[in-house]
Order: sequence, then C-alpha cells, then structure tokens
Amino acid sequence: MLEVHTDVAIIGGGPVGLSAANMLGHLGISCALYERNDTTSFHPRGHVVNTRTMEILRSIGVAADVDAVSLPLERHAGIGFVTSLAGDQIGVIETRGNPEWARIERSQSPVFKRSCPQDVLEPVLREHAEAYDSVRTNFGHRITELEQDEKGVTLSWETTSGDTGRTHAKYVIAADGPRSFSRERVGIGMEGRSIGQQIGIYFHADLWDFVETRPYLLYWIYNATTSGVLISLDGRTRWTYNFGYSENESRDDFTADRCLKILRAVIGDPAIPIEIKNVMPWRMQARIADTMTSGRVFLAGDAAHPLPPTGGQGMNTGVADVQNLTWKLNLILRGVAPASLLDSYNIERRPVARFNVEQSARNAVAMVKKGLSGMLANESALLANLEGPEGAANRAKLAEGIPEQRAHFDYPGQTFGYQYESDLITPDGTPVPEFSVTEYRPTARPGHRAPHLTLGDNPDTSLLDLFDIGQFTLLAGPDAEGWSDTASTAAEALGLPLKAFQIGKEVEADVETWCQLYGISTDGAVLIRPDGHVAWRSPCAGNARDLRDALAHAVSRSDVTASA
Repeated sequence: MLEVHTDVAIIGGGPVGLSAANMLGHLGISCALYERNDTTSFHPRGHVVNTRTMEILRSIGVAADVDAVSLPLERHAGIGFVTSLAGDQIGVIETRGNPEWARIERSQSPVFKRSCPQDVLEPVLREHAEAYDSVRTNFGHRITELEQDEKGVTLSWETTSGDTGRTHAKYVIAADGPRSFSRERVGIGMEGRSIGQQIGIYFHADLWDFVETRPYLLYWIYNATTSGVLISLDGRTRWTYNFGYSENESRDDFTADRCLKILRAVIGDPAIPIEIKNVMPWRMQARIADTMTSGRVFLAGDAAHPLPPTGGQGMNTGVADVQNLTWKLNLILRGVAPASLLDSYNIERRPVARFNVEQSARNAVAMVKKGLSGMLANESALLANLEGPEGAANRAKLAEGIPEQRAHFDYPGQTFGYQYESDLITPDGTPVPEFSVTEYRPTARPGHRAPHLTLGDNPDTSLLDLFDIGQFTLLAGPDAEGWSDTASTAAEALGLPLKAFQIGKEVEADVETWCQLYGISTDGAVLIRPDGHVAWRSPCAGNARDLRDALAHAVSRSDVTASA
C-alpha cells in the first residue's frame, strides 16, 4: 500500500478543488488532489465565472488562459426570452452594449465576468496546477475513508485500477460536491431544501442563423412542449439545455428520442441537425452546511453549500471559499500564525455562502411568480398559447415580469459588496454601507474588498495587482511618510510577508480619486489582507500602535501587543 505525506490534501477535482490546488501551488505549499473520476468534466455543467473569481484567477496567473477559452464577450450581450429560437421574442435583459453600463463595469474591475463551461475551464485549471512542483493531482482516485486526530488527517483511497493507498495530510480541503463523502464522514449536517429535479442536455447544433443578431448568453424558452434555459457555450455550435420535470416523472422517461423532440421545440426548426452529446439528470438544491469546518477538515464549494444555478453563484462562492482558506493555511504552515486563525474561515465565509444560497433561491422564486420559471417544472396553461399572433397577449403578460429579474443576471453588488466580520478585522467605526444586489458602491471600509483603481493611463492595469495571496499589503497616501516603516517593522517582528506602497509616489495613480475611493486623506493608510479584503483603515495620520495591533489581530496574534 502506497503511503503519501503532504501538507494539504484536496478532495474533489472540480473548479473549486483545482482552484485550491493552484492557490496552494502559487504559495509553494505541498498538496495532493484526489478526484474519483478519471478525467475532468465532460458535461459543461456550470459556466459562469464572475468578475471577482476572474480577479482571483488573475492574481495567480490563470485568468488570461480562462479568457482565451471563454465565450467571446461580444456573444455575451444579454439574456433573451423567446418561444423558441426561430419563434417570437418575448423580451430581453441587456447586460452589455450600453455605453454607460460599459463604463461602470470597467470602473469596477480590470477584468470581466466570463462564461467558461466546466469542460473547458477545468483542463485550464488542471494544467496550471500540474505546472507547480508542490502540487500532485490524482484523478481516478476515490476516497474510501477519512480519519483525523489532533496531528492530521489520514485519507484512504482506491484507484480505478484497484490500487490502494493512504495519504497523511496536516489539513484537508473537501470540495467533493453536494453529495460530499467528506462532509458525511465528519458528521456535518445540512439545512435547506431541494427545489426540484432537472435534466441537462449537452448537444451540438449550428444555430448561427438564429443567434447571429441576438448574441445572448442565455435564451429562456417558453412553449407548449418545453420551458427551460438554453445556454450558449461557444456562441454557435455548443449548447446545453436545462429544464425541470415533475416529481411524478423519472429521469428514465427522458429517452434520446424524447430529448431530441424537446430540442427541436427549443430551436423551432425541425430541419436543423442535432447531435446529443450527453444527458445529465440533477437536482436543484438550496442547502448550507451547519458548519464549514470540523477539526482539520474544511468544506468548500458545493460540499458546503449547493446553490440553485439561478444567479451563477455556485462555483464562484466556492472559489472565494478556498481563497479565504488558503492564505490562512499558508501562514499557519509557515509557523507565523496560530491554528486558531482557521476559526475565522467558518465565521467569515458561511454568512456569505448563506446569502448566496438564499439569493439564488429568491431568483428562482421570482421567476416562478411571473410565470417565467423555466428551470422548474412548469405546467402553466399560459405556455400552451404563446406562439404566433394568437399568443401576443400572453407574451405581453410574460414580458411584464422580465425587467424585475435583473438581480438574477446582473449582480455587481453581490459580486463585490459582501463583507467579512471577524476578530481579524479591525473596525474603524464607520457604518455598514447600504447593500444592493444590482448596484455596487465601492468602499474600503474594513472587511470589504479593496476597490479597483486603474494605474496610470492603462485601463488593463489595476491597484489590485499589487495584492498577492502570499502577503499583506499596505497602501499609504503620498503624505504618509511613517506608515510604510511602521508596517514593515511590525510585519518583520511577526514574521509576516508584507509590501508597502505610497500612492502617487511608488504607485502611479490619481491621488485624489484614490483618496475618495478609499475614504482617506493623503496622510492616511489602508492594510489589505492576502485575499484583497481590507483589514484596517486609518483615514488620516494616526497612531502607529493601531497599525501594529491591527496587523497582529489580522493573523489571530492578539497576544502580541504594540507595547511588546
């Protein structure tokens, strides 16, 4: 039996597990990833890579390759609601194309939200992870047992060829999906509900004649035969169609012939050649684990919070999970932070995950209330009379509810506006800003993501590029001469990696804009955590002791005081 020793074991080789492997590889931490399937995903499954996730991938050098295989931005202009591709248009939610929206989107981040299906995203993440000497990926390895004690975790595994082995890890990241073996093995319960059962059909068909002038990411379909959502994977030939079916039906009822009939109703033209590649039944869930930690085992992604796909938050919530976790593991494994730092993982991430679960469920319910459910079994008599001239009144009725669904598809506030509240964050006494799912108001209030700002005149640059998952960052105003020395001295005393920059001097940026955006004066400073969230802020020249204490608290070193 093979015996393996590693710092971190990752269970699950989907986007969340592979993202964790990339982050740990970037940090130089030894890790071993185990995935029960022999290869990465064949079915496209999820596809939304939101802007915050793209920022995280950019910080570890992966974003450019994800961009290269994503749906072209020009084919990602909105959401269409139609009776079929060849039929009547009911309405549209535009998400790109408007010059003002484009300006706002560009002001929020140096990157864009992308659509990158799992079957092309995962190979990119895997290739990057396997380029690190400290990372070992093990596909075709099923975890059969998990045991932990105060020193570490032991995983037993079996390969598809019948070989067995054990891996001894100091910590485990469990990203093994909604039916997580790891979660069940450590005894963590779940709360929430199953919303309904769905079928996802992955198929190839050249639909250019129907979509050339309507470059939408999603096409919601409503007719007498079917209602669901058609997802554009490459803008022309690769598609998935997801739809709900009733509880009195079985997945076995959806034979190849029936699925082909459904797809013909989706397209609306019986002459189009269709090649079905895969049919995948699945259940829509809105659940969250009672806790995301158990000893040395940390749940991430769907293992901790399977979300409805209505909002595209699932994978993205998981990537943010492992970003929050890996920088803390790094400091603990390097001996500069206590194990108690990991207590903050559940405290910080679970409220964010809970909100995303609840908001995704609200999106689904909002669609149902307006007769636009699509993803749920819909037996509305309205759908039987939507097409052609005689269906005009019913189409108009459906169209009335479409503008109210924007939070389902366009959600910068949800993407950037969440905050962390834990002992790692030093509050500055300012009130919590008003939150909106559909509107993002940049703030550098402690706990929030540090806002983006272009450097110089190059729109592709960003202040965010100064941050790194392996270090703290201090940003100080041009008149704040003492903050950088104070931060560097405090970080050295704690053994923490830190870089300090003065805006307007070492960093070329508009000082007035930066001060306004970050809520400080030219002699103030902001301390940024390795995950890009603000740990502490001084609006003006303040007490050096406050910064030293804030840095100590940011890594659970509350035993270290300024006087010491």
